[in-house]
Amino acid sequence: MQFINFLKKIFNKKKILQPSVYNISGTKHSLNSACTLKLSSETENKKKQINENLKNLLKKYIDSPEKLIQYIKLHGIKVYKIKNASKLLSKIREEEGFLTPLKGWKALIMNFVIGILIEEKINFKLSTKEMFIFNEGETEIYTIARALHKYYGFKNKLPGFDYKSQEIFKKVYGNMHTKQGDALSSCASLKDMYACKEALARDLESINFTISLSVEYERAKKALGILQSTKSTNI
Repeated sequence: MQFINFLKKIFNKKKILQPSVYNISGTKHSLNSACTLKLSSETENKKKQINENLKNLLKKYIDSPEKLIQYIKLHGIKVYKIKNASKLLSKIREEEGFLTPLKGWKALIMNFVIGILIEEKINFKLSTKEMFIFNEGETEIYTIARALHKYYGFKNKLPGFDYKSQEIFKKVYGNMHTKQGDALSSCASLKDMYACKEALARDLESINFTISLSVEYERAKKALGILQSTKSTNI
């Protein structure tokens, strides 16, 4: 909630006098005088399709999270499990789950850590491909679900997953929590503000999808338990 209020604050810094069209993350959006983004129908259809496809996939592995990770690996996507991954990732303004491609010093750190701890070779490359990173041990199905939702959005080129949008979002969010520097300086232009807003929207969508999945699954499990209990009583 604090982050959403912050975005409202930076949007109030500038006024829109005329409708405009902005190209954000490779997708054109019309911007009306009320500062409202109108996603294209194509983008909305992609989002619906992502939710449907991912929900069908997760139903197959809802009780087998490690098998789901193997399924991801079989499709050629790098998945790493690292001890204290969350702590390490927080140092570079990332979090456990799906990581979009990194550049510069972030990529250097990740390549070095992965090279030394997992691949047993030194890697000093300044770029990475998309990947999944989880804490060591068994990973909760809902952690994987949220990560996969982001991955599907990234692969379908939804707005907010491009490198610049992601970096602005992570920098603003990180500055708010660490109090290092001025968070507002990360959104110097109106285009940057909307790029940040798109990245935030995709993050919230992944959270809402995961919560919805968990509620649906828990209800189904409860209903099944009641049904089995009733059958046992009737026998």
